[in-house]
Amino acid sequence: MSPPIAPRLDVLVVDDEAPARDELAFLLRQQEAIRNIAQAADAELCLQLLSREEFDAVFLDIRMPRLDGLTLGRLIAHLARPPQIVFVTAYEEHAVEAFGIDAVDYLLKPVRPERLGMTIARLLRARAAGEPPQPPEPSVGDRIAVRASGGQFLLIPVSEVRVAIAEEEGSRVLTPRARYHVRWSLSDLEERLRGHGFLRVHRAYLVNLNHVASIEAFFNGTYLLKLDDLPGLNVPVSRRHAADLKAAVRL
Repeated sequence: MSPPIAPRLDVLVVDDEAPARDELAFLLRQQEAIRNIAQAADAELCLQLLSREEFDAVFLDIRMPRLDGLTLGRLIAHLARPPQIVFVTAYEEHAVEAFGIDAVDYLLKPVRPERLGMTIARLLRARAAGEPPQPPEPSVGDRIAVRASGGQFLLIPVSEVRVAIAEEEGSRVLTPRARYHVRWSLSDLEERLRGHGFLRVHRAYLVNLNHVASIEAFFNGTYLLKLDDLPGLNVPVSRRHAADLKAAVRL
């Protein structure tokens, strides 16, 4: 009886800097478990490739123009058949948020071959990973209960919420002052915030239209939203929800 064939991975490397893409691709080729490697210079090309081909994993740079790697990672995580996500960056400060997107790993540049080997092993193990869902947290009137540090819950006014982002377990709620985790699903939040000016603009995003500062055409009938007091955030609008946005703001 012949031994079982070891699994091999098809991966996509996304980085706006060509030398960084080429260096990571070179290191990946040295890994026995890697079968095919594709490259993309930006979010738009990445999404185009993912719409045409299936990949087991995407290696994402975080700091990229127009759509950063964290936002792109959330989009990828909500595809019908999402690949695993690995963030590759020179900066440590985004690690907590990256794992909130259910990233398999967070690699710091320059990437060492032995550290990359650990990532590949994690990718191979992550195919069967998964945990049961937990019940959502309660809400009170026009306030919502969010989890703060030290196991505390805070009750924040619904009007302070600017956007809610789906995560593997629950959602992340962004206000001008802080980001909080809740165990409500995005669908639960959409129902809870109905009548408060919120609109579902993507499978992974629920936005407070009262604080949208600008709307920018992006890719294949999609849009990016800028919020007036979260200037560093781009909120994607999917083709499916574009008509709802246009109707809501009379675009």
